[in-house]
Amino acid sequence: MKIGIIGNPFVGKTTLFNLLTGSNDDVSKPGETKIVEVRDPRITKLSEMYQPKKTIYATLEFTDTFGLDPEAGAKERNRVFGLILKCDALLWTIGNFEQCASSPLDQFEAIKAEILLRDLELVENRKNNLENSKRKLEKTELQELEMIRKLHAVLEDEKWPQIQDYSEEEIKTISSMALFTLKPSIIVLNSDEEHYKKEDAETENLKKICKEFNFALTEICGKFEMELNELDVEEKEIFMEEMNISESGLDILTRVVYEYVGLISFFTVGPDEVRAWTIKEGTNAKSAAGKIHSDLERGFIRAELMSYDDLMEHGSEKALKDKGLFKVVGKDHIVLNGDILNIRFNV
Repeated sequence: MKIGIIGNPFVGKTTLFNLLTGSNDDVSKPGETKIVEVRDPRITKLSEMYQPKKTIYATLEFTDTFGLDPEAGAKERNRVFGLILKCDALLWTIGNFEQCASSPLDQFEAIKAEILLRDLELVENRKNNLENSKRKLEKTELQELEMIRKLHAVLEDEKWPQIQDYSEEEIKTISSMALFTLKPSIIVLNSDEEHYKKEDAETENLKKICKEFNFALTEICGKFEMELNELDVEEKEIFMEEMNISESGLDILTRVVYEYVGLISFFTVGPDEVRAWTIKEGTNAKSAAGKIHSDLERGFIRAELMSYDDLMEHGSEKALKDKGLFKVVGKDHIVLNGDILNIRFNV
């Protein structure tokens, strides 16, 4: 999962990037990308149980960007968006501290306007090309034009297109345009100690708008958490308790991303490797096997399956087999979060 961090200038994008990636650079490096491990405690426990040669956690990839300045014009906007064109999701950093040049709501509206303008330009260009074609449009092009007009109307109305409103064929066409309004958006309210978890009209309105647009919203105290990382474990726990922070910013964001985008993890275990694999919720066993290797999907026979929770409760694979909790499933079985799979295949 690739996530692009965007936001207005001086709202704490670099602080957030450093917090999430374990960096400590004071100077922003727009375009820098770093991969971080999702420290799933389930993988840690499985590794302790199987003692493998390798333990591999799932990963998230973050990309930092330039400040998205509404007054800088299209060239600057396109420079920012060019850095995150291939990202799977967008992380909007909203500064919530006195030094910010504008309020959280104004920052939100500024980013929203830039994204809408960029996508509207792309859709409008495609719409004009089809409408002004000097040749007779083919049937598929007429269908595309109808869909593009519908999409154009949504963007003109300053709304976010909802993917469920389009057919599979339309989605293929839309996806080729790389629209940012179709990428999942996660809003991170980056507060200082004074504003953290303070309920006021501004934050309540932001919550309401995010709900209307179906955006995920979470809050962190970025600068404070960066300072915490310099303390020893005991001091860190004391300060986190004082600030009512129960988990790290990365842990919070990871959970929000997984839940919002509809991702789950399944595991493979053994003496050589314990590993987490990330898939979309609702993925069947055969497709999940393809996440490991295309040969496993192509030659899929069956999957041996056990639940992480069952394994932790009963302590061993043998105990699960004795209790009938070790299952054999076919290609259409829907993989659940925490399933442990062993794929049988023949190529």
